[in-house]
Parts: sequence; C-alpha cells; structure tokens
Amino acid sequence: MNNKGVKMKKILVGICGIGNGHINRQICAIKELLKNNYEVLVATEADKIQTIKERLENVKVIELNIPWIVCNEKGFDFKETLNKYNNIDLFKKYLELGIKIEEELNGKPDLVISDYEPNVAQYAYATGIPLITMEQQSKFLYLDELDLNNYSIKEEIYRINYFFPKYDKKIISSFFPININDNKVIQVSPIISNLNKESIKDNFIIVYLSPYSDSDKYDKLIDIIGNIRDINFKVYSKNYEKYINKFKYSNVMFSNFNNEFKKDMSQSSALITTGGHQLISEAISIELPLYVMPLNTYEQHYNAYMVNKYELGTNKYITESNIIDFINNREKYRKNIKEFKDKYYNKKWNETFINIVNEIIND
Repeated sequence: MNNKGVKMKKILVGICGIGNGHINRQICAIKELLKNNYEVLVATEADKIQTIKERLENVKVIELNIPWIVCNEKGFDFKETLNKYNNIDLFKKYLELGIKIEEELNGKPDLVISDYEPNVAQYAYATGIPLITMEQQSKFLYLDELDLNNYSIKEEIYRINYFFPKYDKKIISSFFPININDNKVIQVSPIISNLNKESIKDNFIIVYLSPYSDSDKYDKLIDIIGNIRDINFKVYSKNYEKYINKFKYSNVMFSNFNNEFKKDMSQSSALITTGGHQLISEAISIELPLYVMPLNTYEQHYNAYMVNKYELGTNKYITESNIIDFINNREKYRKNIKEFKDKYYNKKWNETFINIVNEIIND
C-alpha cells in the first residue's frame, strides 16, 4: 500500500482484444493493482473499451491498434502480413499511442504490463520503462512440439519472440503444469475471477460458440444437441439472432453474452466450448466437465489435447455418439477435475503478481 501523501505509481496495461480471455484475465489483475493504490491506464482495441468502462470504475482507457501477424508452418509470413496492413500506417498509430499515453498519465508510467499486446511493449523498450509480460501463449517457449492436426508450435513461438524479445518478468498463467527453469519467468495458477459453484442442474448444459470459427461446424452441433431431448442446452453466441431464426428446437435456447453466462456456468452440468485457455481455466475452477472444439490454432488444439490428456473432458470430433458419450461420463470427468484442481490450483496467483509488481516498481 502507498502511504498517504506519497505520489501514486502509474502502470500502463496493454490488453490484446482478440477474444475475451486476455481482457478477463487483466480485469482480475487490474483489480489487484487498484487494491494496492496504483494508478492504472488501460490500452486496448476499440471493441473492448466499453467492457473496461463497465467493469472497472474510474480506470482510464485508450484505444490502440493491435497488429495481426500472419504466420504459417515456416514462421512469419511477411507477404500476407503486408497485404493485411497495406493501407494502414501502424507506425504512425504507434507514435500517436505514445503521445496519448503520456497525455493521459501527465508523464510516463512507472511500469508497463502487456497481455499479448505488442504496442505497449514497444513503448516500454523505447522509454526504458520496466516491462512485465503476462500472455499465457508464452508457455509454448517451454513445451515440446506435438503433432496436432498439422498445426505448428512455430506460429506461437515466432509471434512471442517478435512481440516480446525482452522483459523484466514474465508471468505465465496456465491450467496445466509447465517445467520452467528461468528466474525471470513465473508460472501461476490461472488468473480468473472467483466463481461460485451452485447446485448443479443435471439436465442443463451450456455451450460457448466463438465468433472466430466455422458456422457449419456449429450448425452440425446444434442439430445434434437439439435431438438430445432429455437435456436443456443454452447456447451463447454473438450470432445468437441468426441461430434463433434458423433453429427451432424446444430444448435449445440461444443468448448473447451477458451477465447470466457466469451464473449459468455455476449451475451447468458441463460445458461445450472452443479451446480458449481462460474459459477452460474457469470451468476447471468449478469442476465443470469440458467438451472442447478447438479453433484453427496450435494453442487451442494444445489446450484441447491437455483437457483430454488429464481426462478433464474430451476433444473428440463432433458426432452424436461422441456427445452422448461425453454426457454419460460427466461424473467421471468431474471427479478427475477435482483431483487435478486440488493438485495444480493450490497457489494464489494474486499474491505472486502483486509481489512481482511491488518488487519491480519499487526497485
């Protein structure tokens, strides 16, 4: 805690806007910073600004443009990345960001934190300000490559090395154990909000459909669950209106993402979802069995592989028999998750996080 009369230290937090995992993780982290009397400025993409304003009162937020670096099995694809940004001056936007940061903070920050957001890392390098990186994708720097449906670990490693070539500390949030031998790199339990496990409704399952995936696969899934009449399904999707108009199953309800999602998670008997690290971590925290449908990235396929490896659920192809088999084995998966969680979720990430921040910022 800062003493009365002492000038508050300022922290810039850059958050990747792709999906919801990065922003949900950093909202948890920022709340810990605020508890410890740090002034926080958030930089993220336009479509995530309202989320920050709604969930973090009195926190300033500015817009930035995050580059999507195209990679293939050989690594960085310069040509495709150039085609993607041919009419956008990212360097000009980066310079404008630096000006905006120092205007909002009335000077430079004392610390920069990045969750897979390269612009604020570049700002830290340019100004000599200490940097903490918190992207969970860095786990791939310490994992052996697996053959996962022809997806390559190189894509993840090359992006990390390009975005964040150096740092003062790296914090990796992971739902599975990683062997790391580096004093500058710390693994913590998943950085997630506290979810309350309520009475489970055995005939109720929620489904998370990502806006970044193949709609034909989702149509197939909805047709399958619509014919499993003894289970009520609630499907969350940004495209919920399309599904409402297309499907008329009495046991399948569709909804946009809202405050009911976490409550439904706490009462659901299982979760059918894509392979995002954050949502998987939250499900494990309340012992929710997982049927994982990974997106077309190495990271999501790796997460799905780990769910299957530790028998926390399954990542089998979407077929009626596979989904029914998953539903019939929910209690087995729930027991496995409880044992897994008791073994690997025993450290308090927030204490480790604040200790690292205090150590660096007060050095």
